[in-house]
Amino acid sequence: MAKDSIPELELANVRTRERLTDSVSEIRRRSDVPARTRLALAKARQLWHRDPTPLIAMGVTAATGIAAIVLGTRIGRTDAGHLDRPAASTAFTALLPFGARGEFDADQARGGRKGRKARRKAAEESLERDPVHKNRVKQRAGIAAVQRRATKNRKQAAARSKAAAKALAKAKG
Repeated sequence: MAKDSIPELELANVRTRERLTDSVSEIRRRSDVPARTRLALAKARQLWHRDPTPLIAMGVTAATGIAAIVLGTRIGRTDAGHLDRPAASTAFTALLPFGARGEFDADQARGGRKGRKARRKAAEESLERDPVHKNRVKQRAGIAAVQRRATKNRKQAAARSKAAAKALAKAKG
């Protein structure tokens, strides 16, 4: 440092000052939020102009969300939106072959053993009238019969195999 010449020191001083000036201008540029926002928006517009698919997807998603909220509030204001008080008859009641649901029975509303018994009886009657349940029971019975036959055949085959192995062992020895 002692052997440095004055021009070299001045040059180093100028370079340091330039670096400081560049740093300050870079900090100013980065802290200029409106300009950075404008730049980001311009880049986004250019990208969306080139390929608008993400913009369309966002729009469709937003529209679907708004529609879901509106529909949910509309349904929430009707009786159908409250499970604690179901409607006695709906648009589909006429299609049900076993009558409307939600019929009030005083015995079912009772507490204790009698109420449980009445509710169980009502549930069994409802299942007996339900054609889908009848088909399901019939299908289960058919599957059970097939499984019984398969088990019986498997046991018979195992017994035959065991007998054949015994006969073979007896013939050898």
